[in-house]
Amino acid sequence: MRYWPLILVALAAPGSAAAEELLRSDFQQGSADPWRAAGAGDVRLTSFEGNVSMRLTAGASAQVAVPVEGKRRLYVNAKIAADALDDTAACMAEASRDDGATWTPILSVGKARADAVTLWPGGQALADGGEGLGGGLLLRLSAQGKRATCWFDDVVVTGVARAETSDTRQALGRDVLFAGTGFDRLVDLSAFAPTADAAPPQANFTGRLHLTGAAMAGFRLIAEKKGYERGDTIRSLPDLALDLVQHGDALIPAQRGLIASNHPDWNWIVEPGRVWSEPGDGGLARAALPFALQERNANCTHNGMLTFLFGADGTVSKAAFEIASETCRYRKFDAWGFVAARAAPGAVADAEAIVRRHEAVVAARLPVRPVEALPDALALATAAGSEPTVYGAVVDGIHYRSACVTRHGDYPACEVIDLPSYSTAKSLFGGVALMRLEKLYPGSAGASIAAYVPACARGWAGVTLEQALDMTTGRYRSAAYMVDEDDPSIAGFFEPADHAAKIAFACTHYPRKAPPGGKWVYHTSDTYLLGTAMAAILREKRGAQADLYDDLVRPLWDDLELSPTLSTTRRTEDAAAQPFVGWGLTYQPDDIARLSRWLMQGAGGLLDRRLLDAAMQRAPKGGGLPAGFPGFRYRAGFWAREMGAKQGCAAPLWVPAMSGFGGISVAMLPGRDALFYSFGDSDHWDWGPAAVALAGKDAPCG
Repeated sequence: MRYWPLILVALAAPGSAAAEELLRSDFQQGSADPWRAAGAGDVRLTSFEGNVSMRLTAGASAQVAVPVEGKRRLYVNAKIAADALDDTAACMAEASRDDGATWTPILSVGKARADAVTLWPGGQALADGGEGLGGGLLLRLSAQGKRATCWFDDVVVTGVARAETSDTRQALGRDVLFAGTGFDRLVDLSAFAPTADAAPPQANFTGRLHLTGAAMAGFRLIAEKKGYERGDTIRSLPDLALDLVQHGDALIPAQRGLIASNHPDWNWIVEPGRVWSEPGDGGLARAALPFALQERNANCTHNGMLTFLFGADGTVSKAAFEIASETCRYRKFDAWGFVAARAAPGAVADAEAIVRRHEAVVAARLPVRPVEALPDALALATAAGSEPTVYGAVVDGIHYRSACVTRHGDYPACEVIDLPSYSTAKSLFGGVALMRLEKLYPGSAGASIAAYVPACARGWAGVTLEQALDMTTGRYRSAAYMVDEDDPSIAGFFEPADHAAKIAFACTHYPRKAPPGGKWVYHTSDTYLLGTAMAAILREKRGAQADLYDDLVRPLWDDLELSPTLSTTRRTEDAAAQPFVGWGLTYQPDDIARLSRWLMQGAGGLLDRRLLDAAMQRAPKGGGLPAGFPGFRYRAGFWAREMGAKQGCAAPLWVPAMSGFGGISVAMLPGRDALFYSFGDSDHWDWGPAAVALAGKDAPCG
């Protein structure tokens, strides 16, 4: 079997004093105990290249009961290989905490991954056991299908006692925070949340927090792809000076979105956190702030938590931090330690407006329920791939969201976890911006790139802004799928931090090989050109100071009362400050859910109807040229996938979608108030199972 060692041990070892491995079945000792077989098929152990797995065939299943003491979060990991699966068959691992009455999906491998070789990894966090359920856990492995052959390996269950159920703090206590010692290994992230005996805060933090950047005392590199190495500079935090406003138990940063730094690798993003007091903190208050480190000039996002104690007189402890998850395909790490903190109490400018906006954003969020409440939760887990940052669905106005599972417990602030856009920005920035520009200034979509981008004056005659959005400029080196985008020469576009270098690449690197509008070839540089041209048109209409993002796109987000995290976008680091357009936004889960639904519902009439209908596949003849694979096309910055056959339709049914590097997907079901999203970095983009499940038996066709 082929192995995927990247981060498999991560979910299986949350890494706090309260973590305990409850089951490990790797079958290497030649025994299947304590598993018990059932069903009509065959169950046996088989060996391949020295590795032993449990093989199940043709309807067979195996089950084991795992004792669980106390109320705790359980993490279940497994690996599955498959062979001889048809469209309806699957190899599945499931778990139950109610004696088999209901089952939660852990991992499912279907026909697309049934190569009889690869042991695909996956894992899920399970909710705490309820009263009267005996606290136990059942695991079930099954081969579903008449010819199905499934191999199961490395089944691991880890239990983590929930700190918030304890009346005493288990980690990061008062003495530890003031001494800045004793945090010598990763803890479960519940240490950054209130304990059961937490009380309202006994002090108020309104003023400025200063953090002195320093080397990370603890750092564990999990993976770093060749060609992306950064050396030791990634192992330190930047300085941070941030105004904070306390409102009740909420601690709200005055500056949202990207916070620039002088660090060679990182910028900060800080989200609203919580404030409370605990008996062991000696009359002080305790703050916890969610944050992310986002890579400069890129979109990789590493999520963490920060906590410190403070008093009304300006007393402040050291700040403890921990990073235990990311959405980043090429670099993964854990980090932890302390940074020196200093508090400067005082008035914060526009404090009342900051509080009002925070309250409005919270009130505007869709109601949230656990994703497990959906009847086809297994299909959504399958569509999310292995170890996603977060995934979910919106059905009839309800947001069904997964836990934000990290390598060391659940992220305590899943509602504000930071998610990178990558190429979903081509849809939500590039596509939406041109639709808005065309609505306000008709004819903008048909304007010439050459007329508004001087560097493209030669060779770009006849290429319109709309064709750049469609990626049908006729300029390319190879028409094969992603060959141009994956060629090493693309570093000449992505790596420079200045506008002049990026625009020179975009205008000159690809020769003209076909008439504009007739051939689709994926180029992020085309979307950058589009953004440059749109910015020039907006300045022509509104004056030299007009900004493409701040003045055209961001007002749409503000009207929707999306998170202030979307108030910024990545830009070139020069006087031009040109937005990247094709990547560089940062969302929260509710943002992506409501933005997608807004587009599905017509965007309030604020966007050009022709372009929006084409992107949403509502035009009479659909829209888009073939894009990469049979059954896929691309139009107006959006993908579309033909799902008619999978949903039992006699005619094609095109489902619009957004996609991002590493494994980010958003699929919007036509004719229903339903969508699916997943943010991950395992190169998994097959959202088909979720679309079929959400469409249901009464799926609209046509």
